[in-house]
Order: sequence, then C-alpha cells, then structure tokens
Amino acid sequence: MEAFIPFSLTRRPLMESDQAERIYHQACRVLAEVGLEIHEPEFQETLQKAGLRGAGKRIFIDQQVIDEHVAALRQRLWAAQTQVKSHDDRLIHLQTSSYGLFLHDPVTDQVIPYTTERLVEMTKFIDSFTDEAVGGAPPGIPGDVHPDLMPIAQYRIAALYARQGATPVDPTSARTVRYLLDMAEVMDRPITSLPVYLPTPLRLGGESLQVVLACLDRLEGIWVGSMPSTGSSAPLQPFGAFVLAAAEVLGGLVTVHLLTGKPVTCSVSIFPSSLREGSMVFGSPESMLFQMLSDDFNRFLGHVPESLPLTGPNNIHDMAKLPDCQSAAEKAAILMVGAALGTRWFSGAGMLSLDEIFSPEQLLVDCEIRDWVQRAIRGIKPGENDVSDWVEEIREGMKGGFTGRDSTLDHYREYNWFPRWFQQGAIGAWNKRGQPRLATALKAEVQRRIARHSYEPDAERRRAIEAIYNMARRAVEGG
Repeated sequence: MEAFIPFSLTRRPLMESDQAERIYHQACRVLAEVGLEIHEPEFQETLQKAGLRGAGKRIFIDQQVIDEHVAALRQRLWAAQTQVKSHDDRLIHLQTSSYGLFLHDPVTDQVIPYTTERLVEMTKFIDSFTDEAVGGAPPGIPGDVHPDLMPIAQYRIAALYARQGATPVDPTSARTVRYLLDMAEVMDRPITSLPVYLPTPLRLGGESLQVVLACLDRLEGIWVGSMPSTGSSAPLQPFGAFVLAAAEVLGGLVTVHLLTGKPVTCSVSIFPSSLREGSMVFGSPESMLFQMLSDDFNRFLGHVPESLPLTGPNNIHDMAKLPDCQSAAEKAAILMVGAALGTRWFSGAGMLSLDEIFSPEQLLVDCEIRDWVQRAIRGIKPGENDVSDWVEEIREGMKGGFTGRDSTLDHYREYNWFPRWFQQGAIGAWNKRGQPRLATALKAEVQRRIARHSYEPDAERRRAIEAIYNMARRAVEGG
C-alpha cells in the first residue's frame, strides 16, 4: 500500500554545546562569587553545616560542589530515559492550564473572575475532550474560596467532574498540602514530586519551598526551576539571561537537596519581556525561540540524549485577552513549527493572557488548529497506485468530470482534511446560510458539550474526596 510522505523539518542547535559549557562555567562563578540570597536563618545554618560558605544573607557554592550535583543529575536523567515507555509519536496532544484566574464567558463575551460554579462548568467542558487528545482539568482556580483552599477546591472539582481529572495542581499552602496529597491517593494518582520555584534574581525561599518542607516525608523527589525575564529580572541578552537562570537553578539543585535530602531535578528556562508593557511576553517570536534555546541548554544538562534530533517549541501560550486574530495566529504559528520539528505535546491550549484567562472558544479553535497541523505533518500521498491507467482515467473524467469517479469517491477522505469549524466554501453558499460567524458556532458548541456531561466517579471515591475537602475547610475556616 502506498504510504504518505510526511512533512517534517529539522533545525540546527540555537545553542551549541561549547556555548552551553561557557554558560555553565559563568553560572558557577556567579554562585561562587555572588551567591544565593537566603533569608531564613535555619536554612543558612543547615547549608553551612553541609559545607557551603555563608556571609550575611548569602550562601556561596563552589564549582566542585555544583559539578558533583550535576553529575548525579545526569545519571538520574539518563536512567529515567531508558525506562520511558513507547507511545504513538504521530498524535498531537493539547494540554490546558490550571492557573487561570479568569474565564472568557462564551455567553456574555466578557472576561470574568472564576467562581466555583463556573469552574465546575468549564471542567465539564474539558471532560468532553477526553477522547480527543486534550487534557488539563481543572482549567482554572476558583476565586471564591479561601486562598489556602484553592488547590484543594481545584483538585476536588477535577476529580468529581472530569474523566481525565485528578490532574496534579501546584499546592500553594503548607497548611493544606497534605489534604491535596490525600485526595491524589484516593484517585490512585499519588503525587510524589513537587516543584520549588526560585524567585528571580538569585534567591531561595518562598511558598513553594515551604510547601515541600511541609510534606517532605511523602515526596520521592523535587523539581527546581525559575522564570527570569530578559531585560527586566535578567539581562536582555540571551547569553547573560542563561547565566543568571542557570545559576539560580543550579544553586537550587544543590541547596534544595542539602535541605531536604531528596533527589532534585531541574531545568533552565528564560522568558522574553516587553519593555513597553512591563510584562513577560508569550506567543512572540522570541518566546518560541527561547523555548528552543532552553531545550538546547537542558540537553547539555542531560535531559535529552545527544543522539535524538532537536525538537521544537511546545508551549502555545500567548498574550491575547480574547479569542481573536492574534490568539489564532500566534498559537497556529508556534504549533506548526513545533509539530514540524517533532513536538507532539503542547501546553497552553485554550489559555489567554499567558495563563490568566481560560476561553472555551479558544480551546475549540486550538483543537481545529491542531487538526490542521496534524493533517499537514502527515504529508502527501501521491496516489499513483489508486488508478491502474491514468490516461484512461483522465479520458473518462473529461466526459463527465472527476467528482463521480470511483477514484474520487473511494479515496477523497484520504486526501482532504475536513474541518469541524473553519469554513472552506465559496461566498455563495455562505450567503445562503445567512453569513454565519465562526464565533456563533463555537459558543453553541461550548453549551452543547457542557449540557451533555454525564461523568461522575464511583460513590466511594466521591465520598472520600468530599470528606477530605470538608476536613480541609474546617482546618482553614474553623467550625
């Protein structure tokens, strides 16, 4: 059988290994000469007893110590790579985000704060994509509960209303993190690793570290990262930004391990910012390029074997505030480049204003973009063998057209992508239908998907989840 000839791209490294090596050594100098800022006296004491140098509120780390921890990191990463299970590397998957504080309401077209009621509704919407390679319930944070309860409320809603629910969310309170871990145990998806985010520039501390320390006995490992932004919290030049980012993350790799005794992994990233807007910028050309730069540096740390090809961006967040031309254009551009370079998992679907706003309409558009790209990377099937005599086929087609030919009717679905929402017809048919708008169809589809929701977990799990949530509420609110 004749196969499709796939469409794919390759790229050269945006950061060569010798440049990554120079960044690494510069980062080691930063840690040895500038150090990490640490305000907690008990952390200072523990780290100095472990052999690190301290002065005032700073801890200094010599390169030999960093080298030892990076060697151990690479060994763990390489061991993990040999255990990765094979999967279908052709299907493109989308993931929403659990960080949204606002909802683009498809009924009023307004951006409104998330409430528990609306998050339940949108989680039901996400559930409708279970068989469509889309994940990420819950797609937001309910703003009408106590801050310490927000992650617990998120997890409860996801577990009760979405088949792909029980997605780990970042705990933000040391008071309630154990309730979140208890819920995950009930759903048979134990959370065994949590993140520590280092505040930029060069500081260890904050709520994520406190959360980890509050449940250390239940963790098997910890991930460390930071989010330096070029031109604002980090140097404008990518090289300098990577030196700072690597210093932060490598400093976290060492200090978090010494404070917790747990295996620590890390990855280094930098992010562009707009000096005009005073904010990070996602969806821009720089954002896409920085993703690939970060991947190249993390390959140096051992995240990806050198033998594997370089992949593309995997984050389709952008800064548009509504589902519009900007959001569609930027997400489509990044998704196409990433998929052509071999990326198959993309985060940020349905998210706007980075990940502040969830838009169900945007998620439908993102799925349509994903399907367009999926068809594009499948490539071309020449079809030479579909017909035994092409001269005769053309002769007969000239008599009555090719639409009714068996060669068309038997094969047209193989050769053409049929969108669910994008329009492909000419203006005449569009006029006869009353000039329908895409947004109108998307709004109706959102309501249809929510209305047909029927999933609920088994009664035992529901009772257990509700009991844990009520215990967390009493602990936070009293009574």
